[in-house]
Amino acid sequence: MTAYSQKLIISGKKAELYQYETPIVIGKRKKPRKPAKRRTRQEVAAEVKNSADSEFKMEIMRDSSLRRTRARIVRLVDSNPDLKAFVTLTFNHDVPGLKEANPIFNKFIKRLKRKRPDLKYVAVPEFQSDTDFFGRKKINGGSVHYHLLVNFEMASGELEALWKHGFIKINRVKHINHLGLYISKYVGKNLFDIRYFGMRKIMASRNLEQPIIITIFKEIKEFIANAIGNIPPLFEKSYRSDWFGQIRYRLYG
Repeated sequence: MTAYSQKLIISGKKAELYQYETPIVIGKRKKPRKPAKRRTRQEVAAEVKNSADSEFKMEIMRDSSLRRTRARIVRLVDSNPDLKAFVTLTFNHDVPGLKEANPIFNKFIKRLKRKRPDLKYVAVPEFQSDTDFFGRKKINGGSVHYHLLVNFEMASGELEALWKHGFIKINRVKHINHLGLYISKYVGKNLFDIRYFGMRKIMASRNLEQPIIITIFKEIKEFIANAIGNIPPLFEKSYRSDWFGQIRYRLYG
């Protein structure tokens, strides 16, 4: 059983340093327990909605999930600077759920890989507004669309022919600073929409470079001495956690 009180995450040219007041223990043997019965999204929604502090619970769950998802997007994008085109895929017919939309998206990715064997991508599904132009509530909610960052540039007509299900929009993003933050803004408060339950909120190719996570104090100390030195952080904050006490966060880049 070991513990660490510092964590360093390196994503391309960015480095994030966490310092924990309460050390994080890893390798602790947990008591075996019976696997819990998987609940449906309706059961989870009912439990949260019917609890006495439902609004508080939903806000905590929403914010925690949002922070984790946005952080993962930013780190993946920072670790892969060759992602250079931002693509939006829309449906020309009503597709209100990810269960129906994701198989269509996955087939599109397979067709695209045949054209671009070196394809790298990060994709985020999003729901369109659940009201129409006149403010009327849509019966099945807003339709799904996808935002992608990819490592190539292609004519819109060629890409639309591969998509087959509607319109596309392509934006070049070479001029955008902090690209990860730009993409993560599409992951809004509706991330906790019950339609996301049991579904992936981020889809990414397996050939992406992954952030490097270091928890060994000696290696963290050497990295700070050699790469950061006395350079002030781009951003710094401290906050408190119920599990780890006071946490100090610093971002370098």
